Amino acid sequence: MRGDGAGSPWERWRWFIRFSNRVEVAQLRLFGDSTISVTRRRSVLVLETIGRRSGRRRRTPVTFRRDDDGSYVIGGGAGGLRKVDWVANLRVQQRARVWVKRRAFDVEVRELAGDDYADARKEAERRWPETADYARISGRPVPFFRLTAADQ
Repeated sequence: MRGDGAGSPWERWRWFIRFSNRVEVAQLRLFGDSTISVTRRRSVLVLETIGRRSGRRRRTPVTFRRDDDGSYVIGGGAGGLRKVDWVANLRVQQRARVWVKRRAFDVEVRELAGDDYADARKEAERRWPETADYARISGRPVPFFRLTAADQ
């Protein structure tokens, strides 16, 4: 069955991905960059969401893109079959905390739709060609989220 992660080639590496995410989050918070972000030449932020079921803080390294309206992130999960947890958490909370270059701040989150979605997707596919395959591989649309600084 698509979308449940069963049979996904990523599934056998899930333990390693979780471990490497923890290492990357620590590097991003301490140094502002991580080994992965530097070697892959990506802008990566730490996205902190509140678990929709557990209520626990969840920190995830996520590639992001800045533009005139703020920043956006892509919930593609690298094309994995398992649904992305932080995406489900953002859909419930619509607020998050991010760390960019060792600076933390709260953001409001809006899932993109219509022309905004099409523009973000087109730009993402231009900058990161592999994102074009995420929807095809996972069997689900890839969500994009706009992050704007929350009013203090």
